[in-house]
Amino acid sequence: MEDSFSYFEQGIERMARRVEGMPVDHVVLKRLFVFTYQQMQESYNAFLSQFGLNDNTFLALVLIYNNPEGQLNPCELSNRLISSRANVTRFTDELVTAGWVERKVSTEDRRRVELFLTLAGLALVESVLPKVWERLVRQWGVLDEGEMKELNRLLRKLLAGQAQMEQA
Repeated sequence: MEDSFSYFEQGIERMARRVEGMPVDHVVLKRLFVFTYQQMQESYNAFLSQFGLNDNTFLALVLIYNNPEGQLNPCELSNRLISSRANVTRFTDELVTAGWVERKVSTEDRRRVELFLTLAGLALVESVLPKVWERLVRQWGVLDEGEMKELNRLLRKLLAGQAQMEQA
């Protein structure tokens, strides 16, 4: 996979020769960040597919599972997943069809729908979580503990800097 990134680096180098002032290191880091994320995400989704899941559907199940009330409404799920309501409706339909999630009318507001895990959904989450954790440990295993802490610190710094830039 490292070799496949060289295509982008070569293109960036060509562009830098054509356009004066290009911040090459910044452009490479941005593209490397996106490329790495995409590769990791594809690998993670391929792993989850053996359970009939992808990152969004699994995270939705985990968010419902981990919510203190044992339920979430689609609006809350959309906000927590940073996903459109239409997308959440689509994959919630898939989860309902699979028998892992159930929709019920809210007892507090009959206009609201709440999402609950079924017994099958509960069993799925509890059986898949340890496998996911094992997979994540292997996926991030190329970094030692110090490197993981440093990457964590740097990503949080980037995130905070992005928030400050957006507020300015």
